[in-house]
Amino acid sequence: METFDQIWESSRTNSLSWMYPAAVWCGAGILVALSVIKNRWLRRIGKLAAIFGFAILATEFSAQEIHEKWRLRREWADLHPAQMTEDGLQALTVDGANLTLGPLIYGFQAFLVFAGLAVVLSVLRVLLRSRSTDTMTDPSDQPTPPEIEAEVSDNPYHPPNVVT
Repeated sequence: METFDQIWESSRTNSLSWMYPAAVWCGAGILVALSVIKNRWLRRIGKLAAIFGFAILATEFSAQEIHEKWRLRREWADLHPAQMTEDGLQALTVDGANLTLGPLIYGFQAFLVFAGLAVVLSVLRVLLRSRSTDTMTDPSDQPTPPEIEAEVSDNPYHPPNVVT
């Protein structure tokens, strides 16, 4: 029979544990994909919508994961009251507080990840853009070609108007 400590550890990963990382990775992928849009306003609005939308989604998914974790622990404690210690009951009480604070913390963490990634992608875009404009040559900077002399040569192998 499992102890409360074993249930506590085994419930850390449950059937909903994949949802929060999936939301963060999908949000990061969408932000990278939005970086290639040329229209500045469409790109910015899309990034803001993706940042806030995926941060809310990550918050919801982390809330579902934490609720499932808490439900598994609470059900075990209700079915095995004789095996519960005072420390275990206090841990469940503290874990209940995690029901409200945990999703907010995870949601804010996802928001910071998305905002940081958006800033990095914007800086990268500016650096690549400035580098590509620096390498372009301006025709006014080029030296002017030497004047072509209008000499007519008697040599049939030299066409006219060619400097020899």
